[in-house]
Amino acid sequence: MTQPRRKKKRRIWPWLLLLAALAAAALFFFGPRGQVQRGFKQVAAQKRDLSTWYAFSGNLTPITDEVLSAQKQMTVKELYVKEKDDVREGDALLRASDGQRVYAQYTGTLEELFIKEDDMLQPGTQIARLVDYDRLEVSVDVDEYDIDALTLGKQGEVFINALGRTVRGTVSSIARSATTQGGVSFYAVKLQVEAQPGIRSGMSVEVRVLKESAPGAITLPLSAISYDDDNNPYVLLQQDKDMVQRYIVTGISDGVYVQVVSGVSDGESISYADGDMMRFFTFGRPPMSQR
Repeated sequence: MTQPRRKKKRRIWPWLLLLAALAAAALFFFGPRGQVQRGFKQVAAQKRDLSTWYAFSGNLTPITDEVLSAQKQMTVKELYVKEKDDVREGDALLRASDGQRVYAQYTGTLEELFIKEDDMLQPGTQIARLVDYDRLEVSVDVDEYDIDALTLGKQGEVFINALGRTVRGTVSSIARSATTQGGVSFYAVKLQVEAQPGIRSGMSVEVRVLKESAPGAITLPLSAISYDDDNNPYVLLQQDKDMVQRYIVTGISDGVYVQVVSGVSDGESISYADGDMMRFFTFGRPPMSQR
């Protein structure tokens, strides 16, 4: 005997869960009239000074680190200096047997002395290594896309990691030829650092050179800015129970705040989503409403 076919029961609970989720989302985003809608925060546009910087890393080295060599054949009769002595440009270093004297060509410290009395020197024989620790510089590699922003004499900030101190640096040289790494050309740029107590050769530093600045700019946090499908920036403003969308023009950004060139006035209150949930709703698709 053929059994009657049972009717399949329609499972309605998944649909009920979906409707409940949508209702919860609507309640989450759209609160009572006159209150900030749930899921949104508010922030006021504020004036502040914005700056953007080029950033590089390097190490301090002496500007002068030279080896003095004999220019002619001579025999050392008398030495006037010893290693680690500080000398000034023009100080006598030695006297040869014929009475000729050899003078320091730079001011600095005699880091190494390669000769002793009665040594016979040939042209090119190394006499001493002279290092000026009071005049330091940092050399950084700047890629081809940023090199035009640096000019001789331009100043930057040099943060000395070991001392937690920032000093001024001035661009003193820019290489005319480049080295290539990973298909990108880099140019060696040197910045002279002002001498201060405690600063030593070899210390690691972080260099910042000003790129752009906008003093007294109207700004908003980056999190308060949204973008439509064409990457046009806009902000949200609450009008009673509705969110309206207003397009803006942005300027520079320091990574935390962005300059608003037009579209928002100083002190105006802006709404923005608490997290990224707004991306799953209508904002930024076609807009809800605009003004």
